[in-house]
Amino acid sequence: MKAPLAAPLVLGFVLASFPGFAQSSAAVQPQRVLSQALVDKFIADMPAISKEFNALAAEPQTEAGSQDSSAASSGSLGDFMDQMVNNAKANAILQRHGWGSSFWRVYSAVTTGYFLSMMDEAYAQSKEPTMKQYADQYRAAVNPADAALVARNRARLQPIFGGMGGE
Repeated sequence: MKAPLAAPLVLGFVLASFPGFAQSSAAVQPQRVLSQALVDKFIADMPAISKEFNALAAEPQTEAGSQDSSAASSGSLGDFMDQMVNNAKANAILQRHGWGSSFWRVYSAVTTGYFLSMMDEAYAQSKEPTMKQYADQYRAAVNPADAALVARNRARLQPIFGGMGGE
């Protein structure tokens, strides 16, 4: 089943709200982050990490280790990501799964590479110039070798992203 063409466009706006996305889209090529072993670990660990992060996100925001509740209440994905990166409980979850601060770089590279592959597919189907512009923004935000590795693993990553960009 092919993803609707609008889905990658919406995802472009969502990922663009990540802190640093616009800065990483500059002319400087991002450093390589991924290896097959890291992608394999990400795929293996992400279902459990997601479940724990969802439970953490459902907790009241006034608990110790949480960031300012105004960030959580704003509802933006960027604010949520900032809150998770700086949250002691989130970091403890990552430590339990054998990840440290490198998780966020891996998460960003995998997510950007995954959505890039979706954008490329959508552009191939639609030939819409706007779609190519969005794909080019993603392409500039991820190392080409990382993007290729993610594209090769896209079918294995698909369940993590909730069925978006289905094969």
